[in-house]
Amino acid sequence: MSAEGELYCHLLGYFVDPAAPGFQERLTQFRRLRLERIAAMTKKLNALGIPVDYERVVALAAGGSVGRPHLADALVELKVVRSRQEAFDRYLKRDGPGYIAGDGPAAADIIQFIRSAKGIPVLAHPSYYTTPELLKRLVDVGLMGLEVYYPEHSKSLIKRYLEMAESSGLVATGGSDFHGPKTHRSALACVDVPESVVEALENARARI
Repeated sequence: MSAEGELYCHLLGYFVDPAAPGFQERLTQFRRLRLERIAAMTKKLNALGIPVDYERVVALAAGGSVGRPHLADALVELKVVRSRQEAFDRYLKRDGPGYIAGDGPAAADIIQFIRSAKGIPVLAHPSYYTTPELLKRLVDVGLMGLEVYYPEHSKSLIKRYLEMAESSGLVATGGSDFHGPKTHRSALACVDVPESVVEALENARARI
């Protein structure tokens, strides 16, 4: 999930119980906010002279959670750009001409939301934005893990984040960040994550 506001970041939830009280209701609220944001971004692109249609963007999500990747797919379909990546680079990235910041929850709210569903909140791809100050503030509000093993993390970065995780008492996790076949990452198993990560996550879950 994307955390908006001062502590902007992406957060992952492991071992979340989807039947936890209030969980589905909050997800419904988050989905509504996402739809409102994409509708606003569609209007912003229309104002730039790009005839992208909101209903088509929703259809491209095929029943899934609607987001910027589907808006990018609509731009590809219109031949405005050639790929999702180009759509983000030219229009949809932060501060891009078609971008609108989400009206979503803050990091502290997401972390507590995940923990309230017996999940383990983890900071995703830290190389994109992490500073020691950001990490400390997230830990202070309940962060439990750091995505150390990641396709774009070099050996030196992995070492650095392992040290940061250890010094902050965080579980070192990993993942491919695979968002489907239309993205620049073409395989789920494109990063080597030690099996010990599973045991560490299970131990963390026992502490919730």
